[in-house]
Amino acid sequence: MTNTAKNISIYTNNSASFEKQLETQSHNLMKLAVALTHDFTRAEDLVQDTMLLALKFRDSYQDGTNMRAWLSRILKNRYISIVRRLRLEEKTMEEEGSFALRTWSIGEMGLRTTHRDGNVYTDDGFGDTVTAAIGELKPEYRQVVLLCDVDGLSYTEAAGTLTCPVGTIMSRLHRGRRALRSRLGSRTELEQAA
Repeated sequence: MTNTAKNISIYTNNSASFEKQLETQSHNLMKLAVALTHDFTRAEDLVQDTMLLALKFRDSYQDGTNMRAWLSRILKNRYISIVRRLRLEEKTMEEEGSFALRTWSIGEMGLRTTHRDGNVYTDDGFGDTVTAAIGELKPEYRQVVLLCDVDGLSYTEAAGTLTCPVGTIMSRLHRGRRALRSRLGSRTELEQAA
């Protein structure tokens, strides 16, 4: 038998042995996962994640190591990661509110919408009320509000785009914002209407 054939045979035997040990620990992992999550469905997901991570990092497992302890550590670390992510999401939602949800959670793909005509357009992220209020602005105010507040251009960049002085941009933006505020009312009223 050549060295290559011996190495393949050893790897195959080790791999089968590893997977068999992994399978025998699934019941213990499930008990631990249920104890941590207090939810059977989430516990199943956690065990599945743990098994996948164990398979992915099987090279870091050394023969003779306590398989149960090794898998328990993987499961606990995965659980901690999930809890941290959920806490970050909750904190972000408390600080940013539902206004940031779509952009924060699903990114640029969430800013696409399909209309009745079947075409896909970029969604500006505004509800009908805000879109209507922006549409009611005088054209010169609407341009500046869209450039500065929606597109994020500076006063200088907006002035360059519209070929007018920076002071004019500042004045139009102030008036446009004031007009929007009067049309939309308070943020609390907006949230209640949504």
